Amino acid sequence: MRINPKYKVRKVAENNIVLIQGRNPGDMTSVVALNDTSLFLWNNLKGLDFEVEDITNLLVEQFDVDADVAAKDAAAWVETLKQHYIFD
Repeated sequence: MRINPKYKVRKVAENNIVLIQGRNPGDMTSVVALNDTSLFLWNNLKGLDFEVEDITNLLVEQFDVDADVAAKDAAAWVETLKQHYIFD
């Protein structure tokens, strides 16, 4: 998977957000807020093809968390981004 390059992180009032325009007429624009960990992942993965395992490895290396916990968090992060159609 790959983060669609048309989406950019913007800093608004101390929050890191991505604005997602509706895909169909009548769809509302949504906002995805990125916490510090999500921003770290975004910045390290943008422009790259990656898998959940790559995200897991980044989390383990950067935050020294258990691999099982990191894998669950990585899968949840991917699912959230998929729900907002952020991947190419």
